[in-house]
Amino acid sequence: MYVSCLYFLRLRSAPVGLDSHLKSPRRCTDLLFLIFYAAFWVTMLALGGYGIKNGNPAALVLGTDYQGVMCDEGNNTGLGKRYFLNVAEVAYAVNALGSTISSTSVTSVDYNLRDAKSICLADCPTMTNTALGISWVCNYPESVEGHPNSPTYTRQDWIAANYDYFADLTAAEKTSSYEWKGPCYPVLYETISTFNTCQYFGTGADDAWTYFKSQTNAVDVFGGTALDEIAPQISSAVEGFLGGDSPLAQIERYIDDFQVGWKVLVLAGVVAPIVLSVLYLLILRYFTGFFAYLILFSVNALAIVVTIYFALKAGLIGSDVITSYTSKVSGSASTAITNFADPAESNIAALKIITYCMIAVTVILFLFTLMMLRRVKVAVGVIKVSVGAFGKIPSLIFFPLVPTVMMILLGVYWLVTMIFLFSSGEMKMQSCTMDAGAPPMLFCKDTTNSDTCHCGYATTWDRNLQGALLFYVFGFLWSSQWIIAMCYLVVACVFTQYYFLGGNYNAVKNSPVLSAMKKMTFYHTGTAAVGSFFVSILQFVRLVMAFILRRLKKLGKDSKIMKYGAYYIQYCLWYLQKIIEWINRRAYIMTSIEGTSFCTSAWNALALMVKNVLAVAAVGIIGDIMLVLGKVSIALGSGTIAFLILDNENFVYGDEKVSSPLFIVIVVGLFAFCIASVFMSIVELGIDTVLLCYCKDSEDHGGVPANAPPALIKALNLAKKVKRAKIEEAKQRADRSAQ
Repeated sequence: MYVSCLYFLRLRSAPVGLDSHLKSPRRCTDLLFLIFYAAFWVTMLALGGYGIKNGNPAALVLGTDYQGVMCDEGNNTGLGKRYFLNVAEVAYAVNALGSTISSTSVTSVDYNLRDAKSICLADCPTMTNTALGISWVCNYPESVEGHPNSPTYTRQDWIAANYDYFADLTAAEKTSSYEWKGPCYPVLYETISTFNTCQYFGTGADDAWTYFKSQTNAVDVFGGTALDEIAPQISSAVEGFLGGDSPLAQIERYIDDFQVGWKVLVLAGVVAPIVLSVLYLLILRYFTGFFAYLILFSVNALAIVVTIYFALKAGLIGSDVITSYTSKVSGSASTAITNFADPAESNIAALKIITYCMIAVTVILFLFTLMMLRRVKVAVGVIKVSVGAFGKIPSLIFFPLVPTVMMILLGVYWLVTMIFLFSSGEMKMQSCTMDAGAPPMLFCKDTTNSDTCHCGYATTWDRNLQGALLFYVFGFLWSSQWIIAMCYLVVACVFTQYYFLGGNYNAVKNSPVLSAMKKMTFYHTGTAAVGSFFVSILQFVRLVMAFILRRLKKLGKDSKIMKYGAYYIQYCLWYLQKIIEWINRRAYIMTSIEGTSFCTSAWNALALMVKNVLAVAAVGIIGDIMLVLGKVSIALGSGTIAFLILDNENFVYGDEKVSSPLFIVIVVGLFAFCIASVFMSIVELGIDTVLLCYCKDSEDHGGVPANAPPALIKALNLAKKVKRAKIEEAKQRADRSAQ
């Protein structure tokens, strides 16, 4: 694909057939940018290869123990569950106890849950809640503070004993265990594997905790705080550490609902919106004129009604609402109502100003409507031609499958390689404050042994890898926008062919869509790269801004001034992106019409639209309103169908009962809106293309669209003028041939 223009550099498409409207042969455009884009993708592929070679995706789903060794790898093979040994250390790390553990506040040290001691187990441990004993989980038997008979006592023995060799410890080791310094630690909460980490849940083993505190040398590290008071904080903290604060049970219910109601989703969320979209296009094709004039009438009527309302409120037309009401009441009640409800003089003045402004707006709107009446015919004709193209080019309906498949392939490749690249960081020990009165030293048996008393481990990325990750994110944005740009070019080329061939495809051997894909890929891949580059740059800047703002909020450094300033910048960037996307669409259309480069096409498109500003405004306003109404109507219609189906007894009381019909209806509505948006986006691009083709055709033939399809000629009542223009054009061609 990238070498298409390089290969066809010497080829020139003759101005016949599909390009018969061109004044010069079609050439490759924006070749230098195409080379730059190809080099960019070579770099992307190289980074992806580096990530696959050096990355380890398991690092993203498997935790590490306190020695920095990943679970289920190396010595931990078969031990895939990370378990935080010391629940007291976890409670301290999440500040669940305040100052009950130590006089040193947790916020005064650089210490978090990553630094809490963890080991790898085959399964999460089981809690014993009796007044006669307690469950323990002990450190690796071969560790410095491990089993006294190591290496005779192996890991297999440790696993077989359910990780508990407390009974084999010496008196001193038992004492240190009761002091929360290992090698064994009490199991006070039930745990369940969540993303390969043992997650705390439940209220705690109160009886076992009572037994623990009754033992000699046992330390009540919680300072009298009940276990059920600590449980919610440590549970939510571990869940947040794993990257999720979502209610898993609710998600499971929704998944169950979809397993039961998938037929409804397919029928109402896929089939129904496709059928409704086709029906809406048929309605547009035959009732465009009615809709157009109804929109103009409704807008003017609404402006008049609003103006009259403000005039009544301001007292400019007869008696205002309040006077009219109070005149029917007598005595003190009338006085009280008047004093309470009568607006002040300043409000009356403001209402009068608003009324005068509305009068001006209404008059201007009415005059603008009169000026647009002639252009409404253009809008009606353009919309009819665009919608009618679907009847003669049915492959347009299925064309969205092409970019969808391309996006899926790009997304899968990018996601897989991004995971490998992201996981290619280096596992390093983190830095934290080593204070004897605070963790981790507070829970160390030997504070001088750096092998057992240290901060936690985490994956780190150097500056080069961070830059590569940012580059890879930008690469996805640019590539996805390039796919969208190529789709715009192809669809615009199809409608351009449709217009300049007068809707006649009998002479075309191949499918119009395939012909357009071949032509746009051969000649204008670089143009797509230019336009998509500008959009992706703005998307990337907005993404970085959002990331910075989120980090500042997480660190508590997002002041109101900074927050609102960032929001304002984000809005400006979003608005600028929409402007560039709007210009890009018109540039792609002009490229399909004239075969020119991106910048030339953008300039020519803007100049052409300025010359025909009223026609452009009429088509834009009427077309946008119709398309928005179509999207909303199709989404609401599909949602209503889903609701009616789910209201059946089988889904309410039967075996196929769903817990949340509303959620399925909302998902169906979103699906329907997306599908309708795909249809309407093609129609919208077709409308813009036909409009610019009409403007260009009229400019080239003295104000007469000589090549327009019959539907547009009929809507504009230009049959005689077009016939004369074609005769004159044929005569000029004959004269040129004779010379």
